[in-house]
Amino acid sequence: MAQAGDRFFIPSSYSRIVARVLELQERDLGRLLEGTGLARDILLPGDETQLTGRQQLRVLQNALRMQYRPDFGLRLGHQLQPSAHGPLGYLALSSPDLITALRALRDFLPVRIPFAQLELCFDDDWLRCSLSFALEAGPDEQRILLESFALVIQSMVESVLGRELTEGRVEFGFPRPVYHAAYREYLHSPYVFSRPASVFLLPASLARVANVSGESGSYAVAQDLCRRLLEQVPASSLSMVDQVRRLLLSQPAGAVTESDIARSLFVSKRTLARRLEREGKGYRQIREEVLSELATRHLRETELSVEAVAALMGYHDTANFRRAFRRWFDETPSEFRGRSGNR
Repeated sequence: MAQAGDRFFIPSSYSRIVARVLELQERDLGRLLEGTGLARDILLPGDETQLTGRQQLRVLQNALRMQYRPDFGLRLGHQLQPSAHGPLGYLALSSPDLITALRALRDFLPVRIPFAQLELCFDDDWLRCSLSFALEAGPDEQRILLESFALVIQSMVESVLGRELTEGRVEFGFPRPVYHAAYREYLHSPYVFSRPASVFLLPASLARVANVSGESGSYAVAQDLCRRLLEQVPASSLSMVDQVRRLLLSQPAGAVTESDIARSLFVSKRTLARRLEREGKGYRQIREEVLSELATRHLRETELSVEAVAALMGYHDTANFRRAFRRWFDETPSEFRGRSGNR
């Protein structure tokens, strides 16, 4: 088991999500890492430590001992929105249609979750998304992984469709758990247990449905842009300002609140504000700097429409984005784009 577990390397960001789901405070972080040989600093934003499969499995085992609700795997999966997967999530979300997004998830999983395997095949009227894991784990850990990954697929599909997915079917390759009633709070399609394998079935007719936020030609551009944005923050920097900045760059910053950032750092809003103040900045100032930088990059370096840029940055209302842009630069996004030479 040790040899198999040591083959895989997983970004520490997933362990940070586990810690957030458990609602841990700073004093509790060490318990989550017991037996891994890792320092608790790996749970702080900005860290890019790669955990072995064995270490990641131990984190899950520790989480099981620490959590008090049996639906931990479902709550964890609910937090694994596309933006949680870094460049992979952005790549899928910029895909032109659903099947391309799912293929991006399948092909680039080794970059983020190397022990997870997604197979896609058409079977009669269904597109079968088969889930499996090469990591040797006990039944409880396997159940958590399968629950989480089913919700990863659901969130990816729903982001592309722009609505809840109710016409799918989820088959789990494990017996019905005692908390099975909780599944209806998370899964929007019917589900069954004790099947031969774990499979997420999607109507084949959805495969070529256009991405509601996609735009022709943006797929490769979004991949390159997001990679450069993520690489821009120095990994060696551990200041609170850089931790906040990195968090804002790793997800749609317009949809993130100060409370969200504080929870990600396992501190209160007051503690976050105090630590930022010591470094000479405030949360709103950092957020405005990140948003204005992202806006100019998208408008100058891509062909995305103003509406698509607003959505990519987390603005649900394009008018709010236009007002914010005018506040930053005293001109509209279209005026800026025209002046920059990218029409």
